Amino acid sequence: MDQLPVEMVRFINTPVAQPFHQGRNIAWIGSILVALILGLLLNAVAVNTIVAIAVALSIITLNGTVVWLRFRSHASTPLAVNMHHPFMDEEPMGKAVLFVQLSNGTWIEPGKHRLRIIPDDLIGGFSLAQDTIDFPVLGHFSSSKQRTPELIRHMALINQAIALRDAVNDVPDPIEEARDRESVETGLLERSWLEEDGELDVESPLVSFFRSKE
Repeated sequence: MDQLPVEMVRFINTPVAQPFHQGRNIAWIGSILVALILGLLLNAVAVNTIVAIAVALSIITLNGTVVWLRFRSHASTPLAVNMHHPFMDEEPMGKAVLFVQLSNGTWIEPGKHRLRIIPDDLIGGFSLAQDTIDFPVLGHFSSSKQRTPELIRHMALINQAIALRDAVNDVPDPIEEARDRESVETGLLERSWLEEDGELDVESPLVSFFRSKE
């Protein structure tokens, strides 16, 4: 969809993202105070007033730019959740839903699997794909030439949001299911190899379990 449903809230506006707003404001205030103090000190030691003002303004501009770029990294997180998602910091009363924004501005529901980015050889940058065996592509995600810290941070937040969504909706974790299957399959393969080798003559734990239920 081209626009978010009215009940969806962008990540930067959720309660869990409020510390980013507070950190930005504190950093800006700190930059202004440091610049003013330095300007007053320079003026007090008989440095030209215009020079002192120029130095103070340069510090404010430089620090302000750094602070804004850091905040923008979080503000641009392409993620939105509804009121029932844990990011809203309220007791969920219904189904948690989340949307992810693609590079063309459209929003999609990512599905039940975790997500990852894969290089897009046709368009360039990275595409968004479900983290499964065949990596089905959901759409173009970023035009970045490399995996930047911002891109990695965005993916970490998105996958965390998916995990929390599934926890609220009582959806089994596919990663845990895969681990359980791997453990069972590994155990069965090991037992089969040992039996074929004729080194052990023991009863299968699965057989023992079901026999105890009879």
